[in-house]
Amino acid sequence: MTEIKSEYRKILEEENSILSEVIGLQQNLRKAVNEKDWTELMKVISSINLKMDSFNRLDEQRENLAVSAENDEGLRSLLSEVRGKLVRTRTENKALGDYINITRNFVQGIIDNALPQSRAKVYSRNGSMVRSQPHSVVVNQLY
Repeated sequence: MTEIKSEYRKILEEENSILSEVIGLQQNLRKAVNEKDWTELMKVISSINLKMDSFNRLDEQRENLAVSAENDEGLRSLLSEVRGKLVRTRTENKALGDYINITRNFVQGIIDNALPQSRAKVYSRNGSMVRSQPHSVVVNQLY
């Protein structure tokens, strides 16, 4: 029984460490999006995906051990810390997704105003309205 608890604790500590690294990577992700550094963005996304793959593998192992180790108070506090970090990463992902959606809608609005022909309503085969994709636009930049 103590062997199971020590293995459970080890898995939780590894998950906690991985989530701490992911939180740091999410900050780099936000920075890369804001600075429009697409190569850095791709590196960070790749790193996050690798970390989360290893987290998912550990989480499967933890689930298998959870029933026999759930009565230990120290393990429960470590588990709640891991869950708190998971909530934090989900919140960060949602905030970044909302930012991207707002920016996309803003740019789409500008394109709709700049190119009135792109505002034409297009309908799909089943009758639902489909938004037409913007055409290439060249914008002069003033200094």
